[in-house]
Amino acid sequence: MPRSSSRSDKAVSRTREWREARKQAGFVKLEIWAPAACRSDIQSAVRAIVMDSTRGPALAGSAQTPRARPMDQVIDTAWSIHALKRELDASTLVRPDELTATVIEGADPVLLISMQEYGDLPIYVSAGPLQIVVSVVLWPVDEQEDQAEFNLFLLKAQKLVPLSNFGVTTISGRDYYELFGEIAAKTSLQTIIIELRTLAENAIDAASDLRETFKASHASAA
Repeated sequence: MPRSSSRSDKAVSRTREWREARKQAGFVKLEIWAPAACRSDIQSAVRAIVMDSTRGPALAGSAQTPRARPMDQVIDTAWSIHALKRELDASTLVRPDELTATVIEGADPVLLISMQEYGDLPIYVSAGPLQIVVSVVLWPVDEQEDQAEFNLFLLKAQKLVPLSNFGVTTISGRDYYELFGEIAAKTSLQTIIIELRTLAENAIDAASDLRETFKASHASAA
């Protein structure tokens, strides 16, 4: 994984730019609580409403549900990094200008996904015989105030962050907070795309809302 610098500042900047772009496009953020089992149904319904509504902001692409390619449905073999890149590049499930995929070659190739709709947020994807791991590097651990209390806060917040987990990863001898998700190596392309979008959204929230919530709760307890 490439070296990171000033990730906390970049993350906050991406958050502001991404949210401002959404506001300028005529979007508003809606937050609801629903049973986990109906998550996919809600996402499908929201997509249909946004794409078909004449009152919503103009969106690029067809208003019809994209026709699935065979790899979008079920696969019989585990994904390789190169195969995943090819399918992401070709799939109609990916929105226009939503993301770009680049293979970082090495002993174990890694796929760098640049989420353009989220301020070019970088997501790293590694693939093994049993699982695929997608991750976002957040900010350096040594830049976080009250680390012990913040770490406890993160553990308690895990339940509120869908499909993602917090951890710590070491890059060039320095520890960074990391947000990651794990899915089966034989999962559908559609599920992988949903995981990428969810991780990007969670990373944006973690870089701003989560840290601000901790700061406010920590200040009130002092």
